[in-house]
Amino acid sequence: MKKETSMLQNICNLMVSFSFCLIFVYIFLPYVTASVDILNRMSQQLESKDIDPTRYISTDVAQVKEAEDYFKTVFEDNRQARQ
Repeated sequence: MKKETSMLQNICNLMVSFSFCLIFVYIFLPYVTASVDILNRMSQQLESKDIDPTRYISTDVAQVKEAEDYFKTVFEDNRQARQ
């Protein structure tokens, strides 16, 4: 038989999981970054050059869109030249 869990227990489990994620991201990962030499150097390089690593995701998306638009115009021009 499957045991039913109460709503309170589900909420507690959710809070424990969320707390674990926050501790992992904001305590454990910075500790590892500071402790491992290569990660520490990479982190310092990013900070010294004012590079925000999260920006590259949106930048890449914009570049992909530009490339897609460029290829569409090239293929359209190529079709028109053949006709």
